[in-house]
Amino acid sequence: MMQANQTPTTRRQFSKWLAAATAGAGAAAVVAPVTTLAAAPHDDSPLLRLQEQIFEAWWAANEHNDELHRLIKARDAKYEQLLQEEKAAHQFRSADDRWAFVWSMPEGRELDRLITLSEEHHDRMAGLIDQMWAIPALTEAGRSAKVSVVLSCILDWRKPDEEMDWRELMARRLLVDLVGGEEAQSFREIYA
Repeated sequence: MMQANQTPTTRRQFSKWLAAATAGAGAAAVVAPVTTLAAAPHDDSPLLRLQEQIFEAWWAANEHNDELHRLIKARDAKYEQLLQEEKAAHQFRSADDRWAFVWSMPEGRELDRLITLSEEHHDRMAGLIDQMWAIPALTEAGRSAKVSVVLSCILDWRKPDEEMDWRELMARRLLVDLVGGEEAQSFREIYA
């Protein structure tokens, strides 16, 4: 139960606190704590720290993308080569056997290692994003932190405006407008 000397953190707690505070005191006793609550600065520093950690995980997850793409091409080319050799010889393996052979090659093992490494960073990033979403944004900077994570790390909507699909562009513009202020202008300059 909310006591008159406790600081309320939710609307419901505030209502209970107000009732408890006014039950034994005059209205003047209530004014000081309410003004203190209203004047308390909004602090989005936890969101800003999470944003930094999320982008660190995002960069780590994407660090080997060029090598991953090269290895995927090599893997697919080897699979296709095996299939063509089987067609020429009229002797076919099962697709499972063909894939097992491809994955057992050095390139396949390296691809598997890099995928696992990338997934570890993506999993860490997802956990951090879950933490971020549990914290309401109280300021323009907090809203900006959340929008930048959505646009870059979740939706991957980082292309310039002219390269975006119209629906995605409209959604991105709405998110940027909801940030407001100087942060929104900064987003507009990035994507223009």
